[in-house]
Amino acid sequence: MPRLHQYRNRNTCYVLTSIRGAMVTFQLTPEGERKLRLARIAPGSRFQRAILLHLYRTGDAFTHGTGAGDLAEPPAQLEIDFANDPDPETAFPACSDCASVDDLNLTLYAAPAGLAARLQCPRCRAKSAAGDMDASIPITLLSLATLKRLFALKPAATRHESVTRLQDLFQDEFESKWAALCKTRRASQPSLLDGACPNELNLGT
Repeated sequence: MPRLHQYRNRNTCYVLTSIRGAMVTFQLTPEGERKLRLARIAPGSRFQRAILLHLYRTGDAFTHGTGAGDLAEPPAQLEIDFANDPDPETAFPACSDCASVDDLNLTLYAAPAGLAARLQCPRCRAKSAAGDMDASIPITLLSLATLKRLFALKPAATRHESVTRLQDLFQDEFESKWAALCKTRRASQPSLLDGACPNELNLGT
């Protein structure tokens, strides 16, 4: 499971976790730290990977290839238990080319069969032929609705599995929020919403 650490000489925190067998350090925005405090997650605490994934999706947890800097303790001395986390490491979006989670963009490239959609980190975007790039969008700006709208405007003949996983992640997020909304509204207005949510789930996506 991810673990929250405080920097040795700063009153700010970072997160250390394992993704696809590699140790990854996430820096946090002030808003990201605020969200963790509200969730009663203090330095030294382990927490579910789904929470880190949410922060990553909103841009409140990031890597940007800069490293963590002033760590509280050397990585070799850190004790982290990932075995009990119910959310798999593969839930994290990753670069289609190198599996990095660093600063990902959804990229569209011209290909013989039409546009090809990938997720790419900065290094892999730099290696790709810039003249063939049709679009490059940070995934923090995307949602289920914008992703569907983008592919309606620019149909991608081929989509890397990383893009499909990202769309599935957005779909899961939407359904989770919808279920929570239905539960809340049923509690306050049971007679108006009984049986309405399952049918309405197909609308507005």
